[in-house]
Amino acid sequence: MIAAPTLRKSRRARAAKAQTLSTSQARANFAEALGLAQKQNTIIGFDRYGKLVAAVVPIDAVRMLARRDDEVEPAVRNKIERMSRIFLHAAPAPRAMKASSGAEHKAKGKRSKDKRRRKKSKPARTKQHRRVFRKI
Repeated sequence: MIAAPTLRKSRRARAAKAQTLSTSQARANFAEALGLAQKQNTIIGFDRYGKLVAAVVPIDAVRMLARRDDEVEPAVRNKIERMSRIFLHAAPAPRAMKASSGAEHKAKGKRSKDKRRRKKSKPARTKQHRRVFRKI
């Protein structure tokens, strides 16, 4: 006898997932993304070439950023905080920038230009016209 597959989702599958769309998917489904952010108080991210570039958030999240928490219901505030943690946890970490300062980079770039100036060769000679003499 073959066992029927369980219809119950695992705890991991039931957990809230961060929703991320590519920019082309978001362009096609922007109205749906706005509706989800409004009705479900969820955060929807947009990525481009695998890098997270923007997010659609409920207006209550903006109120929370503006330190106007008293205007947001506690249950909604908790859900937005939870969804933002999930969203940032699932997002790829930003690439760490090098510790070098901009001044060092500029100095290095200037030095390489000096080398190029020294290495430039003389301009090519123009072709001289040949004189053709014919004996008649």
